[in-house]
Amino acid sequence: MKNQYGFTLIELMLSLTLGLIITAAAILLFFTGQKSLTLQHGATDLQDNANFGLNYIVKDIRLANLDAGRAFMNDQTTYGGVVLTSTANAFVDTLNANTKIANLPNSILEAKAPLTLLTQSDGDSVGTAPAWAGASNVNDFTSDQLVIQYAPTEIGGFDCEGQSINTTNNYIVERYFLRVDTRALTSEPNKALALACDSGHYPKSGSPTEITGFGDAGQIIMKRVDYFRVLLGIDVGNGQYRYISSHDYLTNYASPRPRILSVQLGILTRSVQSLGRDTAIKDNQTFNVLDRTVTVKTPQSNSPKYIRQVISQTIALRNGFGSR
Repeated sequence: MKNQYGFTLIELMLSLTLGLIITAAAILLFFTGQKSLTLQHGATDLQDNANFGLNYIVKDIRLANLDAGRAFMNDQTTYGGVVLTSTANAFVDTLNANTKIANLPNSILEAKAPLTLLTQSDGDSVGTAPAWAGASNVNDFTSDQLVIQYAPTEIGGFDCEGQSINTTNNYIVERYFLRVDTRALTSEPNKALALACDSGHYPKSGSPTEITGFGDAGQIIMKRVDYFRVLLGIDVGNGQYRYISSHDYLTNYASPRPRILSVQLGILTRSVQSLGRDTAIKDNQTFNVLDRTVTVKTPQSNSPKYIRQVISQTIALRNGFGSR
């Protein structure tokens, strides 16, 4: 009978050790690949959200001042593309029977077009949602609000809330602002903010007293926006131009204020999908958004991490460079 041999103890231990090393390497490779895949998904999600949302916004804002009747655009231009003034803060012409001059018609009641439904920026008094409340996920600064108006020249298409445009006899008013997304996950850090657009309209003829459908929570255009900044490109004379917030524009210049030529948007957006609790991503990230350096508010401990990106766009306003 032949002798039968098995593994020695040393051989068994070496085999187990080699097996454990190979298994550990496979697990490490798996987790590294999973982390990389999650990061790529987050980046793709962020890019898709940002690009789609920004393209939609830019296309819409280019309609501002459409068929307004005047190329010159400032705080006194009735039906002007950027809505900065209503009867709530209109210029009062004391030489003409104290006539009020604003971007919205005087017949629209102040209660229906308060300051919190006009173009606003950091430094202005905030209101209560769904009006502009300056919602932001960065330290020290509130987000801005941009309000535009235009008159459609043909029937067809949709406003920013997806409502069909079925007449050319109205002025359409749209406001872009940040608000809380009520459908957000409870695990998301800070406030789950989104860039929304609220749309309304008023007739060209007669004496409208309100903007129909205006002042509600609006439709979400871009998810997960931590900060929204708006600057006005103005002509300060002698061939000089500058970008300035709406607050500084109304505060630092006497009426009639400089001509508005363009609008600059700055958006700090984050991915919808989290990256788990990746320690490589800081809780208090700092970003440059147009003229501001902002720091993201520190979330609660052990909150999921997200990747963020700043996107910006400069939009020349329709007829802005036309005849004076």
